[in-house]
Amino acid sequence: MVIDHVGQDPQDEVAARFYRRIDRSRAVQQTDEGLWLVLGHPEAVQLLRDRSVSSMTRTPGSGIWDQVSSRFFMFKDAQQHLRLRRMVSDCFTPARLAELKTVIHRAACDRLDRLGDRAEAGERQADIMAEVAYPVASDAICRLLGVSPAESAFLGRWAVSLSRHTTDEQFNRSAEEILAFFREELSAHRETPRGSGLLPIMAERALALGIDDDELLATCILLVVAGFETSANFFGNMLLSLLWRRERFERLVADETLVAPAIEELLRLHSPAHVVMRRTAGATAVGDTVIPADAQVAVLLGLCNRDPRIFDDPDAYRLDRTSNPHLSFSQGPHYCVGASLARVELEAMLRAVLDRLPLLSLHAEQPLRWSGRFLGRGLDRLEILAS
Repeated sequence: MVIDHVGQDPQDEVAARFYRRIDRSRAVQQTDEGLWLVLGHPEAVQLLRDRSVSSMTRTPGSGIWDQVSSRFFMFKDAQQHLRLRRMVSDCFTPARLAELKTVIHRAACDRLDRLGDRAEAGERQADIMAEVAYPVASDAICRLLGVSPAESAFLGRWAVSLSRHTTDEQFNRSAEEILAFFREELSAHRETPRGSGLLPIMAERALALGIDDDELLATCILLVVAGFETSANFFGNMLLSLLWRRERFERLVADETLVAPAIEELLRLHSPAHVVMRRTAGATAVGDTVIPADAQVAVLLGLCNRDPRIFDDPDAYRLDRTSNPHLSFSQGPHYCVGASLARVELEAMLRAVLDRLPLLSLHAEQPLRWSGRFLGRGLDRLEILAS
């Protein structure tokens, strides 16, 4: 979708107009095609916390990418899900996240300083997605896993290919390459343990939990694609919203104590993931509705994040929300295992922008293009003017 700059904030306006078109008279309803929709926040929380409801909604194909993604723990239930999730869930320690936050902030500052130097030389225009969001997110995942930062460009390229709607041939070629890469990394770590990243830790835990190499490799790939894509996508969505209504950006420049609530509010309004799919095993009560067994259910997270029963003035950007229980990282047993990492990345990157380029603005003549991704909605480019 392409949206031109028109002197207002289309990201806010388009989202609000889109969601206003949906009939919200019933929090749970069925479409003419038979798909069940959950549109209300309390109902979504109830469904997502119900451990009898399945996340196994995909029918794996025969391609390499289909085989790899079918092993992702986000598509598993019960003990299968728990054992794979446990391999990584305890790895996001406060100490590791604090260290990573410092590294990410430094990497973002370095890249933003280059943009500042180019601006001083007269080259003000840049695509901040390509210059900052993608490489910093890729570098962060490399450091988290314990992979050499020199490999971040390769991982970033594979993650972009696997997260976008490319051809089956491209999907499978990228899947083959990233699988081969992690097989070599895993073999090297086993032969000569090195570093303090997650890869050797995960390999050790996999052995203790009875997780085979195919599942371990798939989890590594999930961390790369999800960690890279979610952070980069939301960074672009967040920065666009702040710059289009520039008083928002200027307020954060003046008072960086507002960064954390701003991120939460923008996660609520502009999260990349607007829907998750579930399947009922048996008849399932959600609110005052009973969804039948073996039904496909779409939980509209983006709409639930605007439920007026939970959020006052739900379409408005407000930093004074004392409670912001948005569902952008889902809820229940499938609550995003990397939520704390995502928050650390976003805060580090946003603070770097506020520190290094406080006069940053949008390039008013460039259209915006969003595209659907594996895990949501993100900008292909975000043209800015550095000062």
